[in-house]
Amino acid sequence: MEIKEIQLVTDIENIYDDGVDVIVTLDDDFSYVIEVVTPQHLLSLMKERNQPFIEPGENYIIVEKLTPEIIEETIKAFVEENDAYWLKLLHISSYFDIETLNNVHDQIISKYHLED
Repeated sequence: MEIKEIQLVTDIENIYDDGVDVIVTLDDDFSYVIEVVTPQHLLSLMKERNQPFIEPGENYIIVEKLTPEIIEETIKAFVEENDAYWLKLLHISSYFDIETLNNVHDQIISKYHLED
């Protein structure tokens, strides 16, 4: 797969403590919406929420700092790996309901003869 376009949807306010929404369009014209954040932003979220962890269900790509160059380099790495496997997984995981997830889980257990 090839990247057709990378579009930052939100502005970068602080390259060390921020998160931005990014739309990645691949050569099949499908667009993936992802959030790219810095480690400091995750710490800020935990402090803001008064929690010592990031809540389940939060899907992020984490980078050292938010620059267009680093974001592009990171997205390329996610796209180049196994036909955009990680980009697709990150994107679609937010659409899984528990029934779908359990079905996939059961198929993997059955296919690979794993024990539950």
